[in-house]
Formats: sequence, C-alpha cells, structure tokens
Amino acid sequence: MPVGAMGLVTAAATVVGGIALSSGVMWQASNAAFTASTTNAADSWTAGTVSLVDDDSATAMFAATNLRPGSVGEKCIKLTYNGSLSGTVKLYSTAVTGALAPYLDLVIEEGAGGDFGGCAGFTPSGTDFTGTLASFGTTRTGFASGVGSFAPAGPGDVKTYRISYTVNAGTPDAAQGANAGATFNWQAAS
Repeated sequence: MPVGAMGLVTAAATVVGGIALSSGVMWQASNAAFTASTTNAADSWTAGTVSLVDDDSATAMFAATNLRPGSVGEKCIKLTYNGSLSGTVKLYSTAVTGALAPYLDLVIEEGAGGDFGGCAGFTPSGTDFTGTLASFGTTRTGFASGVGSFAPAGPGDVKTYRISYTVNAGTPDAAQGANAGATFNWQAAS
C-alpha cells in the first residue's frame, strides 16, 4: 500500500475511532444525569349512595271500607332522604286494581309538616296529580312518568306527601261492593 494511502486509512480510522469514543462519552454523560421523581399513592374511589325511607312502619296508607259517593279521606306520609348524593324523587304506582278505581278521585300534594300519624300541620308546596286512581295507575307507572319535584341535596332532606281521595258523586249503582287497590312507590335516583 502506498504511503499516502496508509496515511488516509490511518486518518479515517482515527476519525471513526474519535466519533465512537465521543459517542461513548456522550452516552455515559447522559446516563449520569441527576434525577428526581414523586408519587401520589393510595388513590381510591368510592361510589355515593341513594337512600330513601318513609314513616309508614310498613302499614298501608288506606284501608277504607263502606265507602259511598261523596266519601272522602286523606293520609300523609313523610319521606326522609339519607343518601350522600343529590337526587330526584318521583312517585308512581305499579299495581292499581279494581272496579272502584275509576271512581276514586285523587289529589296528591307535596309539602312540609304532617306525617303518617296525621296530616295536621301539613302545608302544601305544590300539587303533583289530580285525577282518578285508575288514571294514575295507567299513566304514572315508573320513574320516568312519575310525579313530584322533591330534589334532595343530601342526607336529612324531608318531604311530606298528602294523598286525598273522594268517591266520585257519579259513581254508578253497579259499583256497589266494588273495591280498588294500589301500591304507591316513591323512587329516588341520582
């Protein structure tokens, strides 16, 4: 190999060796940097609650007998919301039965005061429904079609409902001995 070519090869080898050496030094320098980190430990998630109770002690609101056209009655029930989430409460019925249902006129109000023991002191804040028991049972059958404006913000919110009935004056003689039944449901959702 000519002497000049050898010098070129040596120069090229020196350049390549220098590049490799400086790359190694740079890699070593970046590997030797200061570091710091932080953590946020023990994260957790807990679902809120929806809870609704009434003061009826598992007793029917109405057990009226010997009714005739013009008979009236009323009952109050107090609901207490104990959930941790804000919510909406709706009233509906899932089981209206009987031939007397079309002749029972209902007025359902919500407000404050009164309880299952009596409606003394009840002050209405609004009327949720006016119509027959039969109509309530066919149009108010679930939460989506339920009535009411109770919107508890949290535990301890209270609302009283007064349900009044009147046996319609136009009830026909054929309704003698007829009966009606209903299950009223209050449902809270958030």
